[in-house]
Amino acid sequence: MSIKHLLVIGLLSTITYGQNSVLSFKEKLLLKSNINTQTESFSVQNNGQSILVNANNTYRLEVGANYKFLGLKIGFSPSNKSSGLKSKFLNPQLNIFIKQWIQSFEYRKVQGFYQETNAQELAEFPDLKTTSWTGTTSYVLNHDFSLKHLTHLTEWQRVTAGSFTPTLHYGFNRLSNNIDAQKVVENSFDLSIAPAYYYTWAFKKYWFISSSIAPAIGVRFTTEKSNENTQKDTFITRSLDLTFQFGYTSETISAGARFNFDNNAVNKDLKQSMVNDKSYASLYFGYRFNPPKFLKQTVSNIEDRLGL
Repeated sequence: MSIKHLLVIGLLSTITYGQNSVLSFKEKLLLKSNINTQTESFSVQNNGQSILVNANNTYRLEVGANYKFLGLKIGFSPSNKSSGLKSKFLNPQLNIFIKQWIQSFEYRKVQGFYQETNAQELAEFPDLKTTSWTGTTSYVLNHDFSLKHLTHLTEWQRVTAGSFTPTLHYGFNRLSNNIDAQKVVENSFDLSIAPAYYYTWAFKKYWFISSSIAPAIGVRFTTEKSNENTQKDTFITRSLDLTFQFGYTSETISAGARFNFDNNAVNKDLKQSMVNDKSYASLYFGYRFNPPKFLKQTVSNIEDRLGL
């Protein structure tokens, strides 16, 4: 699809459908659970060769709660009792919703990676660890399109619509590992912009199908330390993220499936680097109900103090 066609679709997506195009559930408390097949992988140098190692996480679980302008979520991976190989994964996230803005802050820690050398043996990399603090800031240009319907389940997109959603990604990541009897630490700061476009087809009142495309370009600043050596570098990053989602939404329930396809690249070879799955699937379920009185009063007080 050409840029000209994308611009035409973007202009069409700004058509106003009326006050009933998006139904807000901000007065309801949402509890959400999610399971996905995404795994954490790294490309590392071992004895002069580049190898791919993976965390021992077959599935990841996420549980979260959203109410009014706040959302909290935590992700973790259940232990594999049938395997003696242990990987640690922790991923809490804070989300803030203010009108057309969506702000997210995320912490992620993964440790314990393995490489399958043959059907009987696994090479262990227990010292390989990544810790990251990241954030995203998104703005939905079309007021009659709901990104929160797709990502946070706090709204209901009742008519077909689409929108450009410029998104800024930024974050700090720390990689540490023992390579050739040396302690290697790589600190990196990433900054990128993604002119994402989302489109949702609503049909038969409760059902929807949605897709998105998000090309991104950015810059990464790295500092690598090994023993007494320090090396700094700057390079360009590129990525393309595609999603497909379908599901069911009513006044009380949201459920569905999401498929993600992505491709990442940098303009130079790295000694060690993060390699996320290029494709993965997730299933989610959310339930809305009236919040308890103490939560309703507490959040109302916060809103009054902040003038929201």
